[in-house]
Amino acid sequence: MIFIRYLLIVIITLSFGHLVYAQENSQTIPSYNRNEWRHWIDSDNDCQNLRQELLISQSRTEVTYTNSRKCTVSTGNWIGPYTGKIFNKSSDIDVDHVVPLAYAHMAGGYLWTKSQKEIFANDIENLILVDDGENQLKGAAGPSQYLPRESFRCDYLNIWRHIINKYELQPLEKDQETINNYSNECNIANETQGLIDNDIE
Repeated sequence: MIFIRYLLIVIITLSFGHLVYAQENSQTIPSYNRNEWRHWIDSDNDCQNLRQELLISQSRTEVTYTNSRKCTVSTGNWIGPYTGKIFNKSSDIDVDHVVPLAYAHMAGGYLWTKSQKEIFANDIENLILVDDGENQLKGAAGPSQYLPRESFRCDYLNIWRHIINKYELQPLEKDQETINNYSNECNIANETQGLIDNDIE
């Protein structure tokens, strides 16, 4: 059988932005479906899902809730590391996947099971509380298209390097180049890639 290599261009349109992922490949990558990446789970069944638990743990002051059940956070005090802005309303805060779900899908995650996708989507090592406007600006972009403010840039790129190695993702060449270009300045560790089966069950 003769395999014809061709240029595959996949355009993902999301409510918060878009990602254009171009890759030479011999197979078609299925369309990204956010519903396949179950996120903000309530693993301990206490009515507070992962988003709420992050809001509680990272608030610099005691949080308030929308009702007496204390399931949903209303107010607190958070600093958005991407911009340095301070927020007091939880409605102004998004939980951002540093390596976006759509990006992970195109970088190899489309091959994972739903269980594996759920683990990635809820991995707190890849989650940061940010202001919603900045999260929409970032969309599903990689480091070559989006970087946060300079004082958080190295932390951001270190997270990127860690996550793509942890899950054996294949980033766009231009994104890998961006990470490499900052490697000395940011002291980005060249981690040994672990098998995905060790991190995802």
